[in-house]
Amino acid sequence: YSGGGYSVVQQAMIDRSGRPFDALLMDTVLKPLGMSDSSFAQPLPAALQARAALPHDRRGQPYAGGPYTYPELAAAGLWTTPTDLAKFALEVQRAASGKGKGVLSQASARTMLAVPGKDKGYALGLQVEGPGAAASFEHGGSNMGYQNTLFAYTDHGDGAVVLTNGDNGAELAQGLIRAIAAEYKWPTYQSKTRKAVPLNAARRAALPGRYVTREIGDFTIEERDGQLMLALRAGQYEPLYAESPEVLFVLSRDADLRMAPDGKSGRLVSGAFDIAFQRVE
Repeated sequence: YSGGGYSVVQQAMIDRSGRPFDALLMDTVLKPLGMSDSSFAQPLPAALQARAALPHDRRGQPYAGGPYTYPELAAAGLWTTPTDLAKFALEVQRAASGKGKGVLSQASARTMLAVPGKDKGYALGLQVEGPGAAASFEHGGSNMGYQNTLFAYTDHGDGAVVLTNGDNGAELAQGLIRAIAAEYKWPTYQSKTRKAVPLNAARRAALPGRYVTREIGDFTIEERDGQLMLALRAGQYEPLYAESPEVLFVLSRDADLRMAPDGKSGRLVSGAFDIAFQRVE
């Protein structure tokens, strides 16, 4: 998966069709799927700006100047609604079973949903998991002031879309989808119980510091009043717990920090994400 790769695909589609990307996607995807409240136009046309949810930072303050204008239309330029994104998810489900509306062929849909690893990973743009009743696809969205999640099962019509207009919205979206999963008794996205264990003094002392990744930037571990704290985003600290001396977790998301024995490196594992990190301070 690569946002930069999407920009290459965007330019290839423009070159091949000879048309602006937003107009091409309107005619080939959005209109055929009935996504009437969606557009790749950047900036958003004035007629639609009054309907747009404005972006907010991590403190809940509106971003000055409103929504950022993204030239990377394929990767970051879609304006949409939860209902419209759900229509896209339903089309992926239908196309995979040979009942689509013609936007995707059955072969293309199945390729998009083919699990590249043992049981989960990134296929063509979608994070996928399977096989069996739990087979599913999802995608998160992260622009300045917006955090969003789409999740759907591959072989039946269940799913959910949550869009938020704040930099803190990812945890809210994940919590809402877990609540939906509990209500409808989905086979995945269920909350789970984890037992925290104490760490010895030497192990605790080895953890605080700044860690860097190639994919998502850096994060910080601190100790405050005897409690380890993790900030995956700058300034957003939350309690960090140990399941074992090598496996750490937080309560806001289904993610593990799997530490090397020396505490200086490890991997951040969450769904299909498996990201290496290294301590630098």
